[in-house]
Amino acid sequence: MKSRLPLKLIMAVFFVFWGLPGVCGSLQAPSFFLDVPKDHFAGVSKPCNSMYEARKSANSDVVRQILGSIGVSYDHRLVDRVSGNVRGLKRVVDDRLSGIAHGIVLDVEKNVVKSFWTTDKSGRVVNFILVRYPENLINEMRRLSRGSSVAASFAGWSDNKAVVCLTETNGVGVTFTSADVHVRKQNRFAKAISLFVFRVPTESSKHSSIGLNPVTVCSSSKNVRLKIFDRGSVSDYLLGAKFERTVELSGHDEVGRDVNVKIKF
Repeated sequence: MKSRLPLKLIMAVFFVFWGLPGVCGSLQAPSFFLDVPKDHFAGVSKPCNSMYEARKSANSDVVRQILGSIGVSYDHRLVDRVSGNVRGLKRVVDDRLSGIAHGIVLDVEKNVVKSFWTTDKSGRVVNFILVRYPENLINEMRRLSRGSSVAASFAGWSDNKAVVCLTETNGVGVTFTSADVHVRKQNRFAKAISLFVFRVPTESSKHSSIGLNPVTVCSSSKNVRLKIFDRGSVSDYLLGAKFERTVELSGHDEVGRDVNVKIKF
């Protein structure tokens, strides 16, 4: 008589009894691990010496699975080498496939809906967990994993303040809270004036740090006004002063990652 067990159930039973490193014999697995509900992930720990370690290992197993759903980059390399002579050839084939998953996964422990503990023959603890992680939450992690994309441009002067336009295009919110301003001034006529009139420096620089009222951009653009005093004066005009201003704005995105954007004008 042919077996009517679903293929997924057969594979799950095989995995539980034979595929777990360090787990053998008749290790008991919960039903939710053998038949995982939709929008859920089932994780299992390696055999551990404590419940804390087993719980942490099971969480890591779920995180790896969710990262696979977010996106995995695969690298396939095939090397086929033939050596020897006409009397005897030696062929070596090296076929490697590796995958790299990276991204942000939040709230796994918060979304654990079921947990099951058992022990293997040596008395070590094995933890099974069921985590509810629907598609909309995976899409949210995929969005956050992309990170922000911020660009800055000089929009002109307004009331003796430099106007910098900040634009975010990746759909991840960024809040800017400070700016570092470095102004470098080159006096193009300094040599001539120093020779015939009085000595003046060929160049000078100033640095200042400015605190901002928090400015948040997310798939949008906003202007930031910065008070920069070295805009130029009559003496600067007579010295042929040329200014180079570098502004670096700093902040953080939705998950606390540092974000910096630099502009020169």
